[in-house]
Amino acid sequence: MTERILIKNGRVMDPSANLDERLDILIEDGRVTEVSSDIKPQGDVETLDATGCIVTPGLIDCHVHLRESGRKGEAMETEKVKETIRSGTRAAAKGGFTTVLCEPNTTPPIDSWERVNELQERISSTSFVRTYVKVSMTVGMQGESVTDIEKLSVHPLVKALSEDGNPIVEEKLMYEVCRRAAKNNLPLSCHSEDSSFSLAKRSRKLGFRPREDFHNEPNFIARDILLAEASRAQIHISHVSMRESLEVIRRAKARNRTRVTCEVTPHHLLLDDSFRDPRGLRATVNPPLRSKEDNAALIEALKEGMIDVIASDHAPHREEDKRAGAPGFIGLETTLGLVLTKLVQPGIISLMHAIRMMSTTPSTIFHLKDGSLKKGARADVTIIDTGREWTVDTGGFESLSRNCPFEGWKLRGRSVAVIVGGRIIMRDGELIRCA
Repeated sequence: MTERILIKNGRVMDPSANLDERLDILIEDGRVTEVSSDIKPQGDVETLDATGCIVTPGLIDCHVHLRESGRKGEAMETEKVKETIRSGTRAAAKGGFTTVLCEPNTTPPIDSWERVNELQERISSTSFVRTYVKVSMTVGMQGESVTDIEKLSVHPLVKALSEDGNPIVEEKLMYEVCRRAAKNNLPLSCHSEDSSFSLAKRSRKLGFRPREDFHNEPNFIARDILLAEASRAQIHISHVSMRESLEVIRRAKARNRTRVTCEVTPHHLLLDDSFRDPRGLRATVNPPLRSKEDNAALIEALKEGMIDVIASDHAPHREEDKRAGAPGFIGLETTLGLVLTKLVQPGIISLMHAIRMMSTTPSTIFHLKDGSLKKGARADVTIIDTGREWTVDTGGFESLSRNCPFEGWKLRGRSVAVIVGGRIIMRDGELIRCA
């Protein structure tokens, strides 16, 4: 295994250093050791020619579902599962990501030290990229009692708290989660929208007067931010989809009483509630696809920098599950291409802004200590050919699922190499080795 890699002739774009310049990068023993012009290869070094490409800190997807709990004896036959650690992280590498953060809604949920350790074993043996987890806020994700946040917060794999698709209904319980999260310096990663599970618990005290089902996103966001402010907890709002939600978040950021950040998905930016799949069926996703007016508001918030992160919410499902109404889309292998084609190339956001939202900022929010190409940084690198034209064809995807609303879309821009910890994981579309 070559321990030294020299990336030559690339346009190095590093938001953490406000760097946008044609430079070379030398990587030794998993770290960036030099960033300068015209580094001469010396000794045993593998050279990557990045001429015509963008070299960025490794991309980070902070909202991913990989479905595998890590439980010993878990049946992993391909035809029975929606996604595994192995297949999902292969998809991540192909999509240009060096790091993913997994949601806890596996079976059983990731809600204890023992569950995290089981998952860590599976990650160590099968993951192609850096893989961290969010642990559930409540035991069994049942919204009844708080998990052992104090113990879980010190596990190196744990980076946030999440109930994934189910907001905590009872206001008093949510405040207790916020209080313990603040005490243990663990970010909250909130899904602020109704779910079938939460609607069944509607009789409990929400802290607000509910409106129409699946239109309570602004209410949940406002309540959870107020509770986070009261406890000084850091809060990150997942997949914002409504104009009203943006106004709630904007006001909270202006108050600056605690750290408030948010993310948006490509599908909530690019698709609206008139979208139908090739069979003419309405798309099922939660939060639902919204109006064109909501799309426009999200785009404006991106342009002004109010939205902090773009994340895929990669949610794999089997065909039969989607037919039965399972919500969600896969996105690890399309997010970068969609962002480059639909947001950067039309001039809606700059390339630097896009890289910041997909690397430097999520690293900061979730305390990953990545998202940089500075000397001494961990050598997680994504190399992107912004001119590479391709067509979305899920038949060739690494993901085990095919529930992609962008099938057949023609995109321009794709990752051509991924380096994780100083090892080349993907090169020219070919996966090379486990991280």
